[in-house]
Formats: sequence, C-alpha cells, structure tokens
Amino acid sequence: MTASTSMSHHEAVASIIVTARTSLPGLVERVAHRIRTEIPCYAAGDVVAPADLRASVRANVDYILDSLAGTARANLSAPDATGRTRAAQGVPLAEMLTAYRVGVAELWSALVTAARGLPGVPADDVIELAGAVFAAQNSYSDAALAAYRDEAREILRTQERERAALVEVLLSGGAAKGTLWEVANALRLPLDGAFLVIAAETQPGHDPIPRAESALAVIDVRSVWRLDAEVSLGVLSLPDRSRNGTVLTVLDKHATHRIGASPIFGELHQAGWALQLARLALGSNSGDTGVAQFRDSPIDILVAAAPHAALETARAVLGGLLELPEEELNLLLGTFEAWVRASGSANAAGAELFCHPNTIRYRMRRIEAGTGRVLANPGDVAELVTAVRAWRELPHS
Repeated sequence: MTASTSMSHHEAVASIIVTARTSLPGLVERVAHRIRTEIPCYAAGDVVAPADLRASVRANVDYILDSLAGTARANLSAPDATGRTRAAQGVPLAEMLTAYRVGVAELWSALVTAARGLPGVPADDVIELAGAVFAAQNSYSDAALAAYRDEAREILRTQERERAALVEVLLSGGAAKGTLWEVANALRLPLDGAFLVIAAETQPGHDPIPRAESALAVIDVRSVWRLDAEVSLGVLSLPDRSRNGTVLTVLDKHATHRIGASPIFGELHQAGWALQLARLALGSNSGDTGVAQFRDSPIDILVAAAPHAALETARAVLGGLLELPEEELNLLLGTFEAWVRASGSANAAGAELFCHPNTIRYRMRRIEAGTGRVLANPGDVAELVTAVRAWRELPHS
C-alpha cells in the first residue's frame, strides 16, 4: 500500500469493499468451514444445517460490508434473525458468539488482502477501517445477543406453560394409558418406580420451595412442578423408596411455607390419588413451615378414601373427648397412639412418653369414659384407632 496515488478515505473504503465482494463466495465457504471445524455444536450439522449456516454467514457478511459502506446502520435484521434462529435451534450463546468472531476474523483478513491489492490506499485508511469493523462487530453482537435472549425467554415461557399443562394431566388422574405414556416421556419420568406427590402452600407469585428442582437433582431425584396461586404441586421420581427421608429433609430445608407429601407410590398413574393425600397432609400440617407426610398404612389410606365420612365417624366415636380443650385432647390422643404402638403396654408407653405407667393407665381410663369404649375389647380398640387417625390426619374445624 502506498500514498503515491491520493484518494479520499471514503473512496478507499469503497474500493476495498468492492474488491472484497468479488471473493465473497469463497469467503463464505471459508467462514462456514472454520465454524464447522472449530466449534463442536456446528460440526455434525444436525443442529445447524450446512445450508442454513452458509446462508447465515452470507447474510451477516453482507450486513457488515453494508455497515462499512454506510448503507445498513439502522438495519439489524441479519443479526436479529441469527440470534433468534440459534436460540430456537438450541445453540449455546457462547458458541454463537464464537462463530461470529470467527466470521469477523475471516472477513477482516479478506479486507486486508483486498487493501493490499489496491494501489493508492493509505495505511491510515486501513487502520480506520479496522475501527469501523470492530464497531460493526459490537453493533452486531449487541443485536444478536438481545435477539437470542428475547427468543430464549419466550421459548422458556412456552416450555413452562407446556410442562405445567403436562403436570396437570398427570395429576388429574384421568389420562388414558397411551396419553400417560406420552406425558411421562415428555416429562422424562418412568411409568413405574418410586414416586411422591408434593403440595406446598404458597403466596401469589412466590415459589414456596425455591431451588427445589436443583436441590433434589443433587440427590438424584427428578421432579416436575406446577405453580398455582395457592399451592405448588410437584411429582417426584426417586431412585428407590429408601430416599423418602432424604427427600423430605431437602424439602424442609428449602421450604418457606407448609408442605404436604403423599406416601411413596409405585405407579405413575396413581399420581391423582396421591395428590389427594398430599393435600390432606398439607391441611393437617399445623406448623408455619415444614413437611408433613401422609402416613402409608391401610387405615390411613381408607380414611383418606372417604374423608368426610371418616371425620363424621371420628366425631361419633370420640364423643365427649372433643369437648376438652385442644391441648388436653391432643395429650390423650397422643397417649392412646403411644399405647397402641406399645401393643397395649402401659410400661412401654410410659417409657416412650417419659411418664409413670399409672399416668398412662389414668389417661386410658379417661379415654374409655369419654368415648364409651372398652379397651379390653379389640373391636372398640379398632374403632378408636380409626377415629384417632382420621382426627389427626384430616383437616377439620
């Protein structure tokens, strides 16, 4: 490059651009080849097809050359289209920007080659052209980045709506077998295994278990969620039943409100039934936060199958006990449950509750007097066990 033949800066730039355009097809091929060779996401061609890549490279090279020529300062359609398309294709943002840097590097090399072949182009004009190329690169990057993020947010919102609808189908319990398979496949859940349904109390617009999905993933538990105005519902897939305690501990750690959990169940089509139990556990959770799990026993399951009838039966069986102050009633019911766990032994129940066996016997006599049942009668004991379970497990006024 010499300054023997004088030309203006704009004339020099225009000459360089015109010369570079004569080799544009080869430039596009070089850029596309480098991108496919150097960036893994583009290599296979199944994410971004070769023809799509070449068309995108051509559009963006044209955009930069037009920008340098002063004809595309307000037209950002090419980088906008690239950003949106790559987001929709699932190309990582970093790799999209790397592909663009590769393209700009090849374009600059072509511009320098064109300048060297032209007589009378001052070196200062080439230096100024470099600044214009970098400015165009920044403008392009900003436009492509904004479009990518906007499209990615829209895709995420769409996916969240779709996933919430799939979770609703799962929890409704009415999906046909084929539909259930499709839903499970879309949510990446097995049809058989070890499952939990979670119902968490919430406030409008606030997730009651922040970071639950990622925290559960750490312990190899897959979860899908649906957030409503009053409750957040989740279906959890555990590696095995032994993880139940660990899952409840994780949920309790991250909970900001009360949580109800179903018992472990083995078939995904039971999710609708498990949701009822999780809601019942939530209703019986008397704390401000923490997890209450519905007990997995035949009596509890039968109680949950007809909750209204179970509560009416409990009122009839417990009778006069329900007239006692709540603290005193809970003391007697807790003593009865300990006595049942101790197989009717006052000594063992007293050891569990840290009180004298005679205190246990006194409380049991009060239960007999208040209910009219005789604890020596197995039938009466069965009625009391069912009534106490219903009263303790089901929400009531």
